[in-house]
Formats: sequence, C-alpha cells, structure tokens
Amino acid sequence: MSTSIDLTATAGLPAPSELEESAAAILHRGSIINDSLQRAHARWSLLADAYEAPEQFQVRGGMDLPRTAGEAVLQAASHAASALRAFAGAVEEIRRKRLELQAEAGELLEKENNCPAPTGALPAGNVPPSLPALLLQSRADQLALELSAAEDECMRALARLERSDGAERRGL
Repeated sequence: MSTSIDLTATAGLPAPSELEESAAAILHRGSIINDSLQRAHARWSLLADAYEAPEQFQVRGGMDLPRTAGEAVLQAASHAASALRAFAGAVEEIRRKRLELQAEAGELLEKENNCPAPTGALPAGNVPPSLPALLLQSRADQLALELSAAEDECMRALARLERSDGAERRGL
C-alpha cells in the first residue's frame, strides 16, 4: 500500500515572525507620521492666536486637518497591524497542525509498508487509499480551508481600511 497525503495547499506558509515584524513596522511608521503631524499642529497652535486676517477662522480650521489626519493614520496602522497579527496567529496554528499531519502520515506509511499485502491484492498503483489515509487527507483539506479563510479575513480587514480611508479623504 502507499499512503500519500497532499499537503501542497499549505506548503510555503509565510513565516509568522515576518508577519509580526511587518505589523510592528506598520504600527511604528504610523506612530511616526502621527507624531510628526501632531507636532506640526502644536507649532501652528502657538501661532494661531497671533494670526489675524479675514479668513482666520478658515485657516485655523484647516490647520486642524493635519492633527486629525495623523490620528487617522495611526488608527489605520493599528488596524492593519492587528489584521497581520491575527493572520500570523492563524498561520502558526496551521503550521502546527500541518506538522502533526506530516508525522501521522509518516507513521501510517510506515505501518502500511510493514503490513503484508492481502491475498488477491490489486496491482501496484491501483490500491485505493485506506480509511486512515482518507481521514488524514480530509484533515489536510480542512487545513487548506482554514488557511484560505485566514487569508480572506486578513484581506477583508485591510479592504475595510481602504474603504474607510477613501470616505475620510472625501470628507476633507
């Protein structure tokens, strides 16, 4: 008998540590942008009382935009980092389950190779998979579905940021 479990759908998983590092980098950059815009707003605020012109209220209101934009950037970076961290957690769990499946498939292959062939066995290549092999393949297929769901959720979370960002820009 031959046990072959197809795990190709979960091959080449991203490294969770790289996803975590990317999340941290996004959050760090968002913080830097927010801090810069908050400092610019604070500097303007020092001059705002001295600024007198017919359009002073419009200018003062316009100078609030960098402050709110900085806050929006930081919030978007935080949401993006959260989405990547959630995906990293899902990938780590899938990786763990995949390793367990590989070990179980190896054990099953060893067991099937050590069993004598039943009398009247089918020729090589025509042997249907055993029930344990089918169950392992079912679990491998489920892992592929879990990976796809985790990818979809991460993309949906990032797409929500894009939609909210466009709505805020139109309001500026």
